[in-house]
Amino acid sequence: MLVGTPMAEREFSEFVRRKTERAQAESGEIVDWAKRCADWLEELEELYARMEGFLKPYTQGGEIQIDRTPIQLREDHLGTYEADKLTFKIGPDKIVAKPIGTLLIGASGRVDLSGPRKTLKIVLLAKGGPVLTTKIRHGGFAEESSGSMVRGDVEEAGWYIETPPPESVVVVFGEDSFRDAIMEVAGG
Repeated sequence: MLVGTPMAEREFSEFVRRKTERAQAESGEIVDWAKRCADWLEELEELYARMEGFLKPYTQGGEIQIDRTPIQLREDHLGTYEADKLTFKIGPDKIVAKPIGTLLIGASGRVDLSGPRKTLKIVLLAKGGPVLTTKIRHGGFAEESSGSMVRGDVEEAGWYIETPPPESVVVVFGEDSFRDAIMEVAGG
């Protein structure tokens, strides 16, 4: 049995990075990773500003306290970077909005909203949502089919609250859906 070490993990990450960069160079696809990270952090900041705005009547009244805490995230190609997590204190409960990352399958970003009862995902989706495409080739025939990876309307790019699989449903992130999500994760 092979045992992973931090050195071996770094070497493997470097190997994957080199292979990926070579494939991108050969295909003509060049990714500006610094811009991708900056765009993700900007989207995250806009999400947090909306959350804080939705809760402003309660924070001004002292019923909800919001704390921002910097955390370290690490993603292939982006390396280690800093992002904030938000903690909402409502009575005895703490609800945490923690960023997961931007290099994901099916989403351009994800924040987990966790409370004492459960965790919900808040995902940044492209218009139309994530699509899974399957290609089957047999002999001289090829067949392709596509289907949405989530249920719900993704009519425009933006943030959506996603229920857990297997029947993931997404709803547009807004004031009402955010408040409902807080109550759901808190068990209220």
